[in-house]
Amino acid sequence: MARIKIIRSQQIEAAPLPGVSVESAGWIKRVIYPPHVITKGSFLGVSEFNPGYSIHRWHNHIRDQAEGFEVVYPDNFEEIYYLVSGSGVIQWKNPDGTIEEEKVGPGDAMFMPDRSVEHQLFNNGSEKMVVIYCGCPPPQVTMKKK
Repeated sequence: MARIKIIRSQQIEAAPLPGVSVESAGWIKRVIYPPHVITKGSFLGVSEFNPGYSIHRWHNHIRDQAEGFEVVYPDNFEEIYYLVSGSGVIQWKNPDGTIEEEKVGPGDAMFMPDRSVEHQLFNNGSEKMVVIYCGCPPPQVTMKKK
């Protein structure tokens, strides 16, 4: 039988929000994620970000790259956001390029299925937003040195 692994928050280094160069925008922690834990398919993280920012800028679940990082998503990738505190909007782009959005607040969960449309969770509220995110299988994240 396998042992249970405890990952302490203080053991995980917070990284800047993907695609954002402003340090004060917020942070993201990949908690149940390599190299801390090698899973057979799931991952979990937490992010805190200020008004005017997104947990992850406009992206789809195929490949995302910007200064400082690259994310390659595996086939069958699914993701869930759970909004702990704060408020904002989940936005997505339709195939014709139009943007739709829906307000979200504490206790709301958002499910992004495999090959979901381009989207972002944007903090348009007046306080920090805290989001727990999880999914499967884990994407390959490469942080690039500046």
